[in-house]
Amino acid sequence: MATPGRTQKQIAERYKGNLGYYKRKHPWRVARFCVSFIAIVGGVIGILAYQKLIFQQKASEEFFSSGKISSHHAKFEQDCAQCHDRTAAFGNDLTLAKFKTVIKDRFHNGIDFSAVDRKCQDCHEKHPPLGTAKKYDLHEPNVVDNRACSVCHQEHLGADSMKRVADSQCASCHNDREIMEASAKKGATLPADAFHLRPIAAQQNVVQMPRPPRGYTQVFASFEGDHPEFQLIKERARDPDVLRFNHQRHFANDIPPVNGQKLDCNYCHKPEPGGRFYQRVSFATNCQACHALQFDARNPDLRIPHGDVGLVRNFLRTLPAQYGDYARLKRGLTRDNDIQSFVTQQVRQLQEQFRSGEELERAVFFTTDPYKPQRNMAAAVRANFAGCAFCHEVKSAAAGAPVVTKPILVDRWMPQAHFNHAKHTSVRCDDCHRASQSRETSDALMPAKANCVICHKPAAKVASDCITCHTYHAPGQPVKVDVRADAGQGAFKKMLAGK
Repeated sequence: MATPGRTQKQIAERYKGNLGYYKRKHPWRVARFCVSFIAIVGGVIGILAYQKLIFQQKASEEFFSSGKISSHHAKFEQDCAQCHDRTAAFGNDLTLAKFKTVIKDRFHNGIDFSAVDRKCQDCHEKHPPLGTAKKYDLHEPNVVDNRACSVCHQEHLGADSMKRVADSQCASCHNDREIMEASAKKGATLPADAFHLRPIAAQQNVVQMPRPPRGYTQVFASFEGDHPEFQLIKERARDPDVLRFNHQRHFANDIPPVNGQKLDCNYCHKPEPGGRFYQRVSFATNCQACHALQFDARNPDLRIPHGDVGLVRNFLRTLPAQYGDYARLKRGLTRDNDIQSFVTQQVRQLQEQFRSGEELERAVFFTTDPYKPQRNMAAAVRANFAGCAFCHEVKSAAAGAPVVTKPILVDRWMPQAHFNHAKHTSVRCDDCHRASQSRETSDALMPAKANCVICHKPAAKVASDCITCHTYHAPGQPVKVDVRADAGQGAFKKMLAGK
């Protein structure tokens, strides 16, 4: 440390008998004050004047930018008014009283982003699919107080894509016991139909689990930690389909390859374009190769129609005509006498097994294995001769045709969660869905949280943040809420106090 040039005593000697030194004006001190004052006032005037030129589109706005904006909004880089309210600096309604009120409000309630939020919402409503073409609220109906757009979606942090929403933003509510308790109480006052807000695509079968009494308000900090178990697993949800299907049986070793391919998950479950979801299984595409609906082993190409009770009944009641067409098209018979002889022989053989057409019809609809002679065949061949009741629930009617219950093939089990199968191709299907162990159609073959945590955790370096699976924004709600950057702590405390 350098030795001071003068001691304190020496410095004090300078002002001895001159105690009014700082009370007298000194040219240098006056000059320094004047320069500082002129610089500050001139700077403010210059900024305001430059800002006015910006609003008149006569100057660049880059001077006021706190940083580059993201690539999503790059086209607004020279148009601050797209997001910011210019009347805050210039406007007929800007008065001293209003200015004081705004400053006081900011000190007590934090920065108000409501003007920016309105700009965000108006823009995103006009430009789907970034937003929605109708009015929407930010989150679920039982939210205590919505947060501002700018809290989670922070701009001016660089020219790349906008930063991902951090888990800390979600945890500020979901890891706060008081907020979750208040949210549960608010949700208890709302009708159940106010919460199922996610749109369901037309012609899709989607499982909508009933909302828990307290809603989804369990307090937790991370997915790996105390994130609740998936509702499907926790409540032991069952598949609503009544179609009889045994996954385990279809993995058996006695089932031969189909078209050279071993029967496995990928044979029936084909990804949609893009690979996120899978196409719906259908009889014609996935089942008919093994279950051909034959009924006459001597004429394997003659098959019962599928999917329409009326067509099945009409086919069975016109068997002589069906055999006649079969003789011409498949057997190559052309002479009428030969065709008639063939038809008579086939009908006589059926009559040896079924005494009447009505008995044959009942066997086809209500018997799982109506063709007893074929029971001696190999399993792969015998599968072609199954009756309707082998797979379907068939109910008799007092009068008229039997009723076959239509299968319910679920397209989406977790409509409020995001999942992309294309990103999980390195994982075996059975590791998550356990289909090889399932013998009942009612088994809901969906993964549990434990299956996901194997990979989705910080230690495995696989994304496990909230927005990996969840969407914060919800579609339209009838009630709009004031939005503040501080998440409305004042309003929240009043609500807790019952005010």
